[in-house]
Amino acid sequence: MDYWILLLQQSNSLPVNQSSHETAKVSTHHYSISAMDLLQQFRQHCASHRLVQPDDRLLLAVSGGLDSRVMLDLFCRLREQWQVQKQGQLQLAVAHVNHQMRGSESDEDEAFVKALAQAANLPFYSQRIDVPRYAQTHKLSLESAARELRYEALEEFRQNWQGRAIMTAHTLDDQAETILDHLLRGSGLAGLAGMAALTDIQLGFHHEKFVMAPSPPCILKTNERRSGAGAVLSSKSEPLEGKLQTGQLQTTVLRPLLPFSRQQLEAYGRYRELSWREDRTNVDQKFRRNRIRHELVPLLKTRFNPQIARSLERLATIAGAADDYFHTEAETALSKVIKETQPDKIILDIEQFWKYFEIVQRYVIRAVIQRLMNAQVEPTFSETARILALTQRSDVSSRNFAKTTLGRRFIWRLQIEVSVDHDGVVFRRLESVERGAKSGKRKAAERTDALRSTLYASRSIIPVKIGERCPIPEAAMALLVERKGLPPDWRQQVHPYSQFVDAEKVAGNLIVRFPQPGDRFMPLRGSAAAGSIGSKKLSDFFTDLKVPLHRRRVIPILECGDIVWVCGYRLDDRFKITPATREVLHLRLLSSDDQSLTV
Repeated sequence: MDYWILLLQQSNSLPVNQSSHETAKVSTHHYSISAMDLLQQFRQHCASHRLVQPDDRLLLAVSGGLDSRVMLDLFCRLREQWQVQKQGQLQLAVAHVNHQMRGSESDEDEAFVKALAQAANLPFYSQRIDVPRYAQTHKLSLESAARELRYEALEEFRQNWQGRAIMTAHTLDDQAETILDHLLRGSGLAGLAGMAALTDIQLGFHHEKFVMAPSPPCILKTNERRSGAGAVLSSKSEPLEGKLQTGQLQTTVLRPLLPFSRQQLEAYGRYRELSWREDRTNVDQKFRRNRIRHELVPLLKTRFNPQIARSLERLATIAGAADDYFHTEAETALSKVIKETQPDKIILDIEQFWKYFEIVQRYVIRAVIQRLMNAQVEPTFSETARILALTQRSDVSSRNFAKTTLGRRFIWRLQIEVSVDHDGVVFRRLESVERGAKSGKRKAAERTDALRSTLYASRSIIPVKIGERCPIPEAAMALLVERKGLPPDWRQQVHPYSQFVDAEKVAGNLIVRFPQPGDRFMPLRGSAAAGSIGSKKLSDFFTDLKVPLHRRRVIPILECGDIVWVCGYRLDDRFKITPATREVLHLRLLSSDDQSLTV
């Protein structure tokens, strides 16, 4: 493709817009003063939002279209200005993702951008992706699939080049289309805020999203590897269609062209005699975004507001400020309503939660889910409404927590269980279910069975050896069982975490497990002398003691065929000490870091 390089060197630009197959040709006789001033406006915008620093290292995402072509030119001019003014050495690289959606035209786009990078003496990265196959495999629209793969490829390039951030060429018109799209979908404040000038984007998260595996290594000359000057880096030409690994990434995306309209950029391109490629899929009406661009926006401009893009820009500013405010309010509220927090569980005080307006409650719910998932996930309006419904009092005139229906539960995307319990609203991450969903190897019925197992009880069975410390990871505890003669002061040693049983009555191997549906035992009354209250369901026993549902699943059960001890709660009457007892098993529940082996 030396043709592109030669043409670029001859005129700083290739001719501009005549067909989807050719580079566009423009006349430079007419341009506005604003086109001449665009560089200064661009520089001011980057400075006011702190997007760019003189010694920055930025990866420019260039498709070859008008917007990204103008962005490349602006950054090259900015770099030259800073070099002349000795303000710093701005380092740039060009990245292009070939979606392979338009056959040879896509390849020509890639060659065109590569020529631009070489002409500007910038490192160049490219990758080909198989969008249709990815969309079909993961049940996504072509637009969503392209976006996911594109950003994941760009992030891989950024890491390889060690850039600080990815620069995209989204414009004022893109912002207006995004806000309208969100509005039509019934978005909240975050959606109405549109795209921010600086955004941290989560990658490789939703369901079976993936992070790119590293591209094959690129061989550069020594001087090119050191300076990056003129380097052309590209992975192999084979499509990226499945050589991926699961995980999560967060990358910084900057949008320096958001204040500028497409009309302004075209005027600038004509003034600078730039060239760009035209993508015929941008007018394909089967894509929702194109229908908004070519049908809805013109209608709104003609019939309602010629400056609709600027109006929506103001709406985005207001909505963004409101969204930031409620985020801050939610964090303040969260610090007051949290009763307990663990890596996989957060419990909210429901009485305190009720004191806040519903909109703050919604933001609190989102904050809790994001903390547990360690990701910027966004529960939908209906998902948040279902969680809120769990917390509502059955008797709206009462402030009594007991009026809520205990035990109600909602599973958020097979990843978080939300339930109302004795001690509040419990959010718990379902690790094993999440792994099963991500693996894609379980059928729906198997995932449902795994979910039930995770919700109601752990299936772990831990053998217990007398005289040896037995760790119980699920409970963050350990059990120690020791055989000894009956101490004269044994009653003084008895408390919820220390019990004695008749050793001769324990037959068979001891194991530790966790509560299962249908468990029964014969609870000993408050003291050995008081006797038994007869056989009782373990679930009823927990209910009588108001043991929170989410805690029941990790209460250790010591058994030898029959339940011997509901650890920390009650012995079984059949194993109690009697006047005939001579040898005992001393049962002790220890903290996980307690290494005790003797009394």
